[in-house]
Amino acid sequence: MRLLSLNHYWRIVAAGISYVLFGLGAFLPGLYIFVLALFPLKPEVKQRKVRNAIQRLCRFYIDLMQFLGLMNYVVEGSKPTNLQGHMVISNHTMLIDALFALAYVENLCCVVKNQLCHNPFTRIPVKLAGYLANDDPEIVSKAKSKLDAGENILIFPEGTRNQYDLQLDFKRGASNIAVITDAPILPIILCCMPRALGKGEPWWQIPEVKSRVIMRFKPVLTLSQCIDVSQPRTLQYRRLTEWLRQYYLKEVKQVVGA
Repeated sequence: MRLLSLNHYWRIVAAGISYVLFGLGAFLPGLYIFVLALFPLKPEVKQRKVRNAIQRLCRFYIDLMQFLGLMNYVVEGSKPTNLQGHMVISNHTMLIDALFALAYVENLCCVVKNQLCHNPFTRIPVKLAGYLANDDPEIVSKAKSKLDAGENILIFPEGTRNQYDLQLDFKRGASNIAVITDAPILPIILCCMPRALGKGEPWWQIPEVKSRVIMRFKPVLTLSQCIDVSQPRTLQYRRLTEWLRQYYLKEVKQVVGA
């Protein structure tokens, strides 16, 4: 029991270290991004370079957390390669879910909270990476243009972190884009056991035992596999939202053993 307590305390310290190192580690890519903004490169070239830098940083960070003993993570299923024009969706259970997707899926355009588009520290990277604000009134048409151009779009149908694994309160945003664009869907299942970095939890609130994170890539889905595409669009939105929720309920239950 004493050893477990010591390990628990170490992981609290390690969490603090990882946050500090992430800030320091983000400085160089961040500086690179700001310098990149000054060069007269084509927007699509800048975007690709920025996304590559973000991907490397995310991979470094999750590997760092594993090295420090904060968690163990495993990646299951076929990792995507040469993915183009796909919607990438995931359940949203912890603060760092997006880092896992960004680390393993290339050319990823994120749908981000509007605050990140106006924050002085994140505004330029978000703009150069070509990310989309979640409250943009033209988000569907912009998403379609990006998907048609071969970019992949990451969106969390829940919109925010859930409070428990099987909550999965899916909104219609992801389904609206999928129906209108008819883009293939790559589902990612993310589970953290025991749960950590949940909504409203401070960073130092670490589980007494090390968390195990499972990132599972599922086979790509087409719209016609999920719903009847001959129905009116408004009905397709609702049907797809519920279909995806039931799909995730089944998959998450298998992972967490619920």
